[in-house]
Amino acid sequence: MNKFILGFLFLNSLVAFSQRDVNYNFTVNTTFTTNDHFGEYDEYTNEVDWSLIVPRAIILRNGLDIKLNNFISTGINLGFDWHPDLNVLAIPYFLDAKFTLVQVDYDKLYVGAGIGKLLKIGKAFEKGKYYKIGAGYHISTEKQHSFILNLDFQQKKIADFENGRLNSFSVGFGMIFL
Repeated sequence: MNKFILGFLFLNSLVAFSQRDVNYNFTVNTTFTTNDHFGEYDEYTNEVDWSLIVPRAIILRNGLDIKLNNFISTGINLGFDWHPDLNVLAIPYFLDAKFTLVQVDYDKLYVGAGIGKLLKIGKAFEKGKYYKIGAGYHISTEKQHSFILNLDFQQKKIADFENGRLNSFSVGFGMIFL
């Protein structure tokens, strides 16, 4: 927790003294898996289930990004991860950095990485460490917001989980408010 507070104070001091652009972002990600009930009759919908893949987890992220220069931004994030079939709830908080690979006007393709912890706020939530790497694309608009498309690989190190970790690859969509 002390590292989180130190990181938060560090980011606040960057904002206060550097007068950089600060953006709020929010993304909704999901992981997919093969459908175990493919081709079976569903009595609830009275139809045969022909879906090859189905969503497996819901991953919500929000945070503040600080643009350090045209190529690097850093941020502090808080999320909510729900894996219903594995009975896992997690609240990761983490610091991340994004590095721009290609930028055309205000659109940009980036890679990023983050490191943090899982917050234990109750018996249902897991405690552990959190790591993330990924790539994304910011799509600018003429308004005060932009859109985000991203692909992320996340690892949650959870002591009581099989092999001690939960790995997931997610696809996401979100918005940045300038």
